[in-house]
Amino acid sequence: FPSHDKEGGNIKTFEEVTGVEVDLDSSPGDLLITCFDPVRREIAKLAMERLIADGRIQPAKIEEIVEKTKSEMDQIIFKEGTELCHKLGIFNIPKEVIQTLGRFRYRFSYGQNMIEHVMEVCKIGASIASELKADVELVKLGCLFHDIGKVIMDKEGSHVDTGVEYLRKFKINEKVIDCVAEHHEDRPFSSIESAIVALADHVSGARPGARTEDYESYVKRMRNLEEAATSFDGVDHAFAIV
Repeated sequence: FPSHDKEGGNIKTFEEVTGVEVDLDSSPGDLLITCFDPVRREIAKLAMERLIADGRIQPAKIEEIVEKTKSEMDQIIFKEGTELCHKLGIFNIPKEVIQTLGRFRYRFSYGQNMIEHVMEVCKIGASIASELKADVELVKLGCLFHDIGKVIMDKEGSHVDTGVEYLRKFKINEKVIDCVAEHHEDRPFSSIESAIVALADHVSGARPGARTEDYESYVKRMRNLEEAATSFDGVDHAFAIV
């Protein structure tokens, strides 16, 4: 994008058709694309790369390339959702739901990719269910869907409530929906399967190395350690080093 177009029609057109914001001022020679929806952000990134490579940057070309990129991304997302279900041995899922599951590929939670998280939760949940002679298939479905609300971007509210509402639209088994509704213990567990889904989710998220910590929380924790050390008599200085 030419620098003289900073306030011009090309950037505005690109932002309108992609639903992202473009910042040309963050650092010289760089374009910063921001958006809460990770799929929109990925589409914008790919479209931007194609536009710059093409060189013919004008509104009609922007719309053409963005639409083409959106269509290709829909296919990629559906493939990701299909592969996720196949790897877990889960079939007969509505196509629309498979499409939504595919969005996990572009969603991260505390640095943990959602595809990897869901696969891990399903494997842990299925193993526990098998040991306890619980309904393994029910647990696997609960684990697969437990965070689906995190990739539904057009609804407000918690990801639990959003996921429950979404799954009911497709008449998913109510016992599976109960697992989704209860996996953060917002209400008492209605079944052993529901408790297993919550446990598997916790184990996956809490294991060492699963998730990264944001910088502000890290600094605060280090300062608390230093303050705790200097609170003892005779300690003048303390430095927390990891």
